[in-house]
Formats: sequence, structure tokens, C-alpha cells
Amino acid sequence: MKVGIVGDAKRAAAWEQHLRPHRIVEEVELCPKINEVGNVDACLLIDDTPDNLDILLEGIRLGLNCFLIARQPTHTKKLENIHRAAEEAGVCVQFSHWPTLAPATQWMMDQINRPTLLSITREVNYSQFLNTEEEFRHFWIDELGLCMKWIDSGIHHVEAKQITMEQTLPVTIHIFLRFDNGSTADIKIYTGASENKHLRVASSRQQLLECDAPSQKVRVGKTNSSGRLYFEKQNFDPSKAAEKAALMFLKAIQMKQEPPYNTYDAYQLAVQVDRIQQRLKQFS
Repeated sequence: MKVGIVGDAKRAAAWEQHLRPHRIVEEVELCPKINEVGNVDACLLIDDTPDNLDILLEGIRLGLNCFLIARQPTHTKKLENIHRAAEEAGVCVQFSHWPTLAPATQWMMDQINRPTLLSITREVNYSQFLNTEEEFRHFWIDELGLCMKWIDSGIHHVEAKQITMEQTLPVTIHIFLRFDNGSTADIKIYTGASENKHLRVASSRQQLLECDAPSQKVRVGKTNSSGRLYFEKQNFDPSKAAEKAALMFLKAIQMKQEPPYNTYDAYQLAVQVDRIQQRLKQFS
């Protein structure tokens, strides 16, 4: 396959290295602009600018299979247009939603198809938090996207509460979700912690999965013949996340399948982000 990479030269070179281990990649072309990409099988768009969705849409209209590498976008109308355009063009579009694409998550999704309960806690060291609403917002948006993707059911009910000190400093948020299939999820973000902690716990009636997100270490809880809980361990390499995400995208193109996090996932997440933000305004 021939792959084009569009974006900042330094980041593009780094992503070129992520592509090199894959035998299916025969040639890599680096371009500053998407309209300069030649005849390629796949295009990696590295763009965190406010116009990145417009550029992505341009790439789709050019008939390019695109992997947008950026913070998860939430512009509902633009994402709806992108979803429709991708469907009409018959191209593959993947978003870099890292909670979903992470190696440990992909393995856990194979172990538990749809968790009956998903609980996520992220505590951020107060001295490392940039104190911006946008950064805080993406903490919970990323986890919300994972809950929706993994449980894969309509959201029946949402409760959300955020505490912002002096109307400028977001400190904590708690989100509770009940899904149409009966599953529940909760997300807790706290930016006043003394130490960083990021834990995801998923449960079915047969097993329990506990993932330390930064290290990608997973504890697998099951019951033994005596009815007692015991744990096994699985370790994954977080440094391989980008390399594996690129491979999943390329395989989706080859197999003509949907990528792990597609335009529909991104659009549905944006819809629920709008819903939660309206909920937060009601109780602020």
C-alpha cells in the first residue's frame, strides 16, 4: 500500500516510523497539504487546528481513505456532514480516539463484548493540569466516547455534575450513564489530586477487567472452583499504540471493513457531548 501523510513535518516523520514495521506499507509520501496528496491507498491527516474537520471533508471528497490524528472533534454539524460524505464516497475514515484504539482496550473488548458496568476514574496531579476548560472537557469526552463505543447501546438516561471553582477553574465532574440495554457507566474526573491515577474497570457476569490506562496493565478477575475471586495479569506496550492504530486503519481499508473508531462513532459522541453540556448548564 502507498500511504500519504499530511501535516507538520516533524510529526509526519514520527508517524512514518510507526508505519515502517508494517509489511503492507510499500511507500510513504509526506505532503504539507491534503490537496497535494497523489494517488495513495490511505492518508494520515495530522491536524489539531480548528479547521481540521474542513480539511478532512476535503480529503473525503477527493476520495481519500483518511485517518484523522487529532484531539477528538465534537462539532456536531460538521461531523454529520463528514459521516454522510464518507458514506457517499465509500471511503474509510478513522479518528484517533486513543481510549478505544489503545492495545489494552482492544484486547479487553475481545474479552467482554458489552460490559454490564463500566467505571472510569481519572485523577490528575494539580500541578500538571493546565487549568483550561478545553483540556478538562476532553478528559471526560475521551472517556465518554469509550463508554459509548464499548457498551454499544443507546443512552437512556444521563446525569452530570461539574464543580468549577471561582467560575474559571474546573476541578471535578461526575457523569452517570444508563444505557438502553440495561448497562451503566460512570466517569469521574478530578484535577486536584496529589498523584496521577487513571483506572478503567469493566465487568460482565463472568469476569472483571481492571486497566491502568497509562501503563496498559490489565488485571483479569474471575471466580475459581471454590467461588473465590482470583486475578490474572496481561501487559501491553503503550508505546505501540500509534503503530497498532495505523495497522488497524490499513487493515480496515484492505478488508473493506469499518475501522475501530469511525465517522458514525464520532458523530454520535458529539451528539451526546451536546446533551451533557446542556445538562451541566441546567445545574451549574
